[in-house]
Amino acid sequence: MTSIWLVLLELYLAAASRPYRARVVAGNPIVPKSCADRNHCESVFPDCLINASLAGPIKKAAEDQVDILVFPEAYGPDDPYSCTKPDTLLPAPGTMLCPDGVAVTSWWAKVACLAKQHRVLVVLGVYDWGACTPGPDPFLHRPFQCFGNLTMFNKAVAFGIDGTLLAVHHKHHLAHSLLPKENISQKRDGLVYNPGPLGVYNDDVCAAWPVPDSTTFMSHFGVKFGMIICHEINFASPVRSMIKEGVRDVIFPTQWGGSYGGYFGGTQSGFAVAHQVNLLSANGMNGGSGIWPADPNKPPVQIISTETTPDDPTPQRFGTLDLESPAAAKLPPVMAPAPVHPLRSKTRLLEASHMPTTELSLPEVHCQLDLHDAGGKGLFLFGASAGINVVGMFEASCWILSCENLQQAPRMIPDFARIAFWPVTEEDLAACKGAAPLTFTGTPKLEITAPGSNFFLPVGQCQDTSVPTPRPRTEAAGVAHRLMLATQCPLSFGAIRSFSQVEFEDPQCPSGFCPSPTL
Repeated sequence: MTSIWLVLLELYLAAASRPYRARVVAGNPIVPKSCADRNHCESVFPDCLINASLAGPIKKAAEDQVDILVFPEAYGPDDPYSCTKPDTLLPAPGTMLCPDGVAVTSWWAKVACLAKQHRVLVVLGVYDWGACTPGPDPFLHRPFQCFGNLTMFNKAVAFGIDGTLLAVHHKHHLAHSLLPKENISQKRDGLVYNPGPLGVYNDDVCAAWPVPDSTTFMSHFGVKFGMIICHEINFASPVRSMIKEGVRDVIFPTQWGGSYGGYFGGTQSGFAVAHQVNLLSANGMNGGSGIWPADPNKPPVQIISTETTPDDPTPQRFGTLDLESPAAAKLPPVMAPAPVHPLRSKTRLLEASHMPTTELSLPEVHCQLDLHDAGGKGLFLFGASAGINVVGMFEASCWILSCENLQQAPRMIPDFARIAFWPVTEEDLAACKGAAPLTFTGTPKLEITAPGSNFFLPVGQCQDTSVPTPRPRTEAAGVAHRLMLATQCPLSFGAIRSFSQVEFEDPQCPSGFCPSPTL
């Protein structure tokens, strides 16, 4: 009987949803010197860190009438194992953490009380304890670290305005990718042979949650949210499950950055547009934070600054946007499992002032680029790629990449090109030397035909790492999909990435390199 009432309550709240004001925090905690001593081991979240990096932003959000405030992934100590004595384990979602007139001691109860005091829904990424998970790390092939019967998990935790624990999401897809042996590919007979993998990159010190954790909760303003963490944005699960459960607004704490953090904006924008969901991204690293509406015609909030100063080496910024929950999301039908083989590419160096129609084909993808209505100047690389990318997923894609970016290939190029295993040759670099920025006076028409794909991700970014407005999207063009790409800015890259999504996805394992023992 109770479950029936909960369903009816959710339906009532969904019908009563209203526009809401969202804010994301860009940057990791500002840790005062008094809080930097790791020997005290008060808690995963000591009081000094709560006071310095949580209380202020929550109070300011309340003053600005913000409804939901999202902090980044792992918003706490860099090394969660520095203190091996865990707090009391988190209770079940729905538990009252901050009852009136009762003193609280755990870190999570103190955060719940801040949410209750200021009436702001707070989402926080944190390392925290859970029951030990058996089995080896699927990427490093070693057991997860356990202390007694406990281990550490990467979680996103939501606190309601009444002091309750709304939801706890456990990260399943740990951060990893294959590292290429070098940054330069070899071209023979028109086919680009991408560098082989050097090994597996893994920056997650926690255990993997055994299965994708489809986490949803209803907010006090009637919007149903889902949560994913960082690397999970690359996979169909648990996103498909959340959309089936009625989620139209996705919370995304992440630590995605390094030198190419700003280039992550295009992927986030494409994710929101392709799924027709609002995406709230709080990134602890430079660049890559923002709020991305489902509607590509609505401007996003994108935080792309990477400025630092000696006095403020990790500046903290905030992005705020008023949103309405979309009426419907997009869920493509599932496909049969994709072919499993190393990624290969075809590329062609083109000049924007020429106006040809150029085609490139591989067994799983056909790409067509029409510049008759574009015009412009600058050299760029036009490419087609198909195979298992560096995160272990099958991808068939068509893309254009500015020569200005190619000149930076040995040290930094957009994350899209890295995922495509650096399809850049010595000949490309030599031809691109001194090239002007890539600009178009019209709109290039980029089309992809990928019969084995069911999910198409539109991606595009300017040279300054901002996403063009209106934001990139795709539309059906017969059996093909066409990229709608605004070109008011000097273009860094544009792409249609396509995937063969199945109901449950984990990294694939082609012959010769295995990021996991899945197959």
